[in-house]
Amino acid sequence: MKNILLIFLILISFKNYSQNFKEKELKKIESFGINLTEFDFNEKKVINDWNLILKKEKKRKKNKTIGIVLTSLSALTTAFGIYVISNTQNEGEGESFGDVIGGMAIAVGVIEGGISIPLYISSSKRRKERNKLIKLYNEKYSD
Repeated sequence: MKNILLIFLILISFKNYSQNFKEKELKKIESFGINLTEFDFNEKKVINDWNLILKKEKKRKKNKTIGIVLTSLSALTTAFGIYVISNTQNEGEGESFGDVIGGMAIAVGVIEGGISIPLYISSSKRRKERNKLIKLYNEKYSD
């Protein structure tokens, strides 16, 4: 059992320190304005820096995509709620079933819109962090 655990830990450590970038990842790094010909791909610091930049970019894209989806859903559900309420005819003194469904749809739309705002803010924050890392990386290694 100890041997299996030891082998497993060794394999995990190799993965962390001997990373090879895929062609797609290298193109992405190059699109950020980093000249790849100047760097040693076996240097641990370079690998860690580039992985951090790629990680920030992935988080940024994920948050932005989810924010866009939630904003779209918010607009649709709010519009649906308004449509249901406007087409409901009052059947007496109490609220009708359509009014309740419409109100719930509007509430869900507002909640979705409220959730999307922090996602957009987070996406912007990750973009700034990524750009700061790229700038520091280019200044540090351009000498």
